[in-house]
Amino acid sequence: MNQATDQSMLWTLSKPISNPQLNRGQLCGLLACLAGALCLPVSALAQDELGQPAPAPTKVADSGGASLEALLQRIDSLERKNKALDTQVADLKAIEGEKWLSEERAGQIRGVVEDVLADSESRASLRQDAMTAGWNDGFFLASPDGRFKLEVGGFIQPAFMLSSINPAEDDPTLDQLPNRYGFGSGGFNELIFKGHVFSPAIEFMVKTNFVFNQAVGIASNDPTNNVQSSQSGQLQLLDAWVRINFSDTWSMRFGQYRLPYAREQLVVDQYQMGVSRSIVSRNYGLWYSQGIELQFQGDDMRWRLSVDNGATDNVLGDFKVVGSEPLNSPWYSQQTNYSVNSRTEWKPFGAWEDFNSFTSPMGEQAGLLIGLAFHRQVTQPLDFYNTTDTTADLENSWNSVTVDGQWNFGGASFFASAYYNYIESNASYLATALSPPRAADLGSINAYGVTLQPAMYIDPKFEIFSRYEYANWTSSNATPLSGGPQDQSGPLSIVTVGLNWYIDGQDLKWTTDVGTTVGSPVGGSYVDTAAGWRGSGEGEMVFRSRLQLIF
Repeated sequence: MNQATDQSMLWTLSKPISNPQLNRGQLCGLLACLAGALCLPVSALAQDELGQPAPAPTKVADSGGASLEALLQRIDSLERKNKALDTQVADLKAIEGEKWLSEERAGQIRGVVEDVLADSESRASLRQDAMTAGWNDGFFLASPDGRFKLEVGGFIQPAFMLSSINPAEDDPTLDQLPNRYGFGSGGFNELIFKGHVFSPAIEFMVKTNFVFNQAVGIASNDPTNNVQSSQSGQLQLLDAWVRINFSDTWSMRFGQYRLPYAREQLVVDQYQMGVSRSIVSRNYGLWYSQGIELQFQGDDMRWRLSVDNGATDNVLGDFKVVGSEPLNSPWYSQQTNYSVNSRTEWKPFGAWEDFNSFTSPMGEQAGLLIGLAFHRQVTQPLDFYNTTDTTADLENSWNSVTVDGQWNFGGASFFASAYYNYIESNASYLATALSPPRAADLGSINAYGVTLQPAMYIDPKFEIFSRYEYANWTSSNATPLSGGPQDQSGPLSIVTVGLNWYIDGQDLKWTTDVGTTVGSPVGGSYVDTAAGWRGSGEGEMVFRSRLQLIF
């Protein structure tokens, strides 16, 4: 073998083993070849120098042995590295397999959750807002698409009433019995139907009240018996209107509704503080009418404008100084030429819903609401009320203004209101069941009043409150009123204290209060027997206790 061949063989042997997977037999064969290759140069050298073949060597040179040992050590090192790499590859495969399994399980879990959510979407019974019937702060029926909804509810207010008076002996027309007491209704007993049709933007309400009263008349068989029959429990229509919401801020209402005037009248019956409203708000609060109302409600301001059939005339009680009673009256019997009513409210802080009632429970946010309203009405009473030539074809004008405010402290509240009425009563009249209408010209009338009502919680379920109310009126021509109950014009001054027990919030509430007159009688203009106040001399006292259940 020539020198080039030897060098090529040695370069080949010096290259690193590229395949670490050679077995032991292959390695032994390779070593034998390497040993033979190492011996070839020696034989060739001996033949060239002596001219004859050299004898075969008996052992490998020391240098060759050392190289072989290094080669074997390198092979062993490669085998160990190969095993280490095999172990790492196996570990990596296991890790990747667990990771893939985890991702697969997560995907399966996500799929199960999505299936459950999809099933809950399709089942109306699993979502309250998609339910077609049930209870959500009241019973309701609804269409699956949400276009139609009817809410049915109401409340009852059974009560015990006790009235103690000093009879006005100089006026035999008034009640002369010192003490009256019994069970009955301390307020309203209502059925309420409300909801929306075709869209949540078209709302409606129909509200009725079961009236506790007694028909009075002359019995044909006994002229001395003025009680003919009992008509308690008759339904009286209160609200009957449709509201169209043009946007989140603008809406229009059409029908029969409470005029946007006095806050004490606008707070619904079941959310009052005492057993009944103040006499001041009963006389000056305008009550119900039929008409059309435009409303704007923003974040901090609310404004309402009503064009209607006029307000309920209770300014002087039974004596109608204006002559309009629009509640449930047909259009052809309306006596008002025109009537305009407007109220503006400003809420610098708090939420609108916090002022749906007069109470401010513990933990509720603070809030302040200030309201200002005015009313203008011109009325011409019908001809059958004009019994004298002096009142024929004359008009009555009514101008009134009120300002009120409520401050909620979260555990306490304070409400105050003030009223002023100026009336040109050229054709007033008195109509009762026992006598024909009496007409009169009372000239100009000034009627005014105030109400103060603080309240405070002494426990999360118990609230104490008090109320002071004052009212009075004057007339430039009061002569036609002399000689009857209306001769007692006032002033009216009453203090009431009470306790509210919120057994289950407003839904189940027990209210007890006691009121007394202060330095004045209850004149004929302020008699409110439904609330317990009878016409009397000074020193009248009324005790009332009422349970309220809202359903």
